[in-house]
Amino acid sequence: MGSHKPLLDVGGRPIVARVLDAAGEGPALVVGPGQGVPDAVRVVLERVPGGGPVAGVSTAVATLVTDAAAAAAPLPYAVVLLAADLPFVTSAHVQRLLAALESADLAVTVDRAGRTNWLCSAWRLTALRARLDDVGDAYGRSMRELADGVRTQSVDDPTEVALDVDTPADLERARERARDRARDDARDGAPDRAADGPSPD
Repeated sequence: MGSHKPLLDVGGRPIVARVLDAAGEGPALVVGPGQGVPDAVRVVLERVPGGGPVAGVSTAVATLVTDAAAAAAPLPYAVVLLAADLPFVTSAHVQRLLAALESADLAVTVDRAGRTNWLCSAWRLTALRARLDDVGDAYGRSMRELADGVRTQSVDDPTEVALDVDTPADLERARERARDRARDDARDGAPDRAADGPSPD
């Protein structure tokens, strides 16, 4: 894409800021470069950059465990994994993922075409830690491999809130979508909801 994707502007804001909005008021942790990330959000780097998503997840979980031990605090029951290139993900969708963990160890977003977005998902932390232990060296491992054998619940995405930005064409579509929403809001006299993406699902 020629630039750091989380910093790309959609609807007047960096994509990473829009993703962090979806995380709500709960604690958030960003793995990777911290450009565009609010000062109040913890940022950590992988020990070996470029290891792929499972390596990033492993770094995040290790950080959670270390921080909890240092603070003598309990670990969270669940964690939500959100890629930093999801400009329309919403807090309502995050809550749907968490609710699906009542009957599963992993809840993962599946779009209208049946594609699974492993980086728009929620895990019971105990299950995630167990799978990371099973996988061992996380460098270069795939999310599909990490999820293998895990009790999984699909969460549908009828309004495509988990649309990701992987190509210049994706970016242009995302920007047009944000512009359409802003025009609709202006016409209806509603507050600007560009940062929230589509209507809650």
